[in-house]
Amino acid sequence: MWAQCPKRWWFRYVDRLPEPPPGEPAVLGTFVHRILELLLAEAAADRTAERARGLARSAFDEIEASDDWAALALTDAQALRFRQRAWATIEAYLRFGEPALVRPVAQELEVLVELDGVPFRGFIDLVEEGDAEGSVVITDYKTGKPPETGKPWSQERNAEKLWQPQWYAAALAELGEHRPTKARLLFFSAEDLGPGHGFGHLTGELSVDVTDESHEVARAELRRRWDEITSARDAGGAEATPGPLCGWCPYVDVCAEGRAECERRWGERNSYTGDRKLRADAPAVALLGLVDA
Repeated sequence: MWAQCPKRWWFRYVDRLPEPPPGEPAVLGTFVHRILELLLAEAAADRTAERARGLARSAFDEIEASDDWAALALTDAQALRFRQRAWATIEAYLRFGEPALVRPVAQELEVLVELDGVPFRGFIDLVEEGDAEGSVVITDYKTGKPPETGKPWSQERNAEKLWQPQWYAAALAELGEHRPTKARLLFFSAEDLGPGHGFGHLTGELSVDVTDESHEVARAELRRRWDEITSARDAGGAEATPGPLCGWCPYVDVCAEGRAECERRWGERNSYTGDRKLRADAPAVALLGLVDA
């Protein structure tokens, strides 16, 4: 978040401005993470689609009793579609992740350490044994579309995504019990193909070998960002980085730069398609009252 927009980070973690309840993607992600945690706690031979479906039924009861679910205010038809999408997301994992072959060391592991003077806290979805003897893999689940590869911008974007599991690896190594050899992001999601067509399965993986050199680079990058944060603190605040993501920022109504960016994008249209440069489903449209603009 700091890399995307320092001011958004500042609003959330320093000013601690209230945020809206998690949206449907976040609630779905929570559900899927819970199912995988329960499934991988089973014996390897029992990690079947049938067992996953049984776990999903009980987990739905937990989700539907939560405040986050109530805040979605879904109709019966929308709630049914949510369940279908959630199960299709689990199916995507089952087709790609081969759960019977996973050898968990720990799940949902909280790490709280200091790395080169930087306080670091995180929750690792899965620590597992690797293929080579003595190897340990950090796995983080992402219930979203797989990242693009082979595009002019994809290498930089994907390298940014991989900082998270590399910092997890550095934190785990700092604790001294395990020395990770690989860090990866596992992507799996369900694409709605429209009424009567069900869902398509999208899967992918980003990974990086963890070496002494990569450890040093990851720790240095974490330190660099922390230095930027402390410099912003000394200066009394952080600067905004306006861009397309302003349309999805929960603080856009209190951010002058974000508001101006959204208003500009709402007023401009793509010369080829005629569409507004700010999508109509962006939360900022309603938040800023742009619907009637």
